[in-house]
Amino acid sequence: MNRIIPLTIGAWVMYCSMVGSYDGAIAILSVYLLLVFIDPFYTRNKKGTTAANSRTQK
Repeated sequence: MNRIIPLTIGAWVMYCSMVGSYDGAIAILSVYLLLVFIDPFYTRNKKGTTAANSRTQK
């Protein structure tokens, strides 16, 4: 699933470039790049739970 989104965005950017709508291609590309740069900061603050942490010890 992680590879489908960039593939779709790349295809849309190529389509917009072929049609001549460069402002649409730049807008979609800039939003995607913004999401790519924000994602590591968002996932760094999340703490993952593992099976060992979810078990209760008696």
